[in-house]
Amino acid sequence: MHVSREESRRKHTEETGHADYVETMYGIVCSACHNYIVIDFTNCQPTCREHEACRQAYASD
Repeated sequence: MHVSREESRRKHTEETGHADYVETMYGIVCSACHNYIVIDFTNCQPTCREHEACRQAYASD
């Protein structure tokens, strides 16, 4: 399921109240959490642990 960057920002803001994000070539990083909220390569949510890229990016969740 493809998740857009805008949808990821909106969902994360609703869940956490965080609203400051940094756009990278790989995805979006929440400035407050210091974690990726979405990785464009896989389009996975932070709960994904199936892909090595997801496990590394979302490791501190």
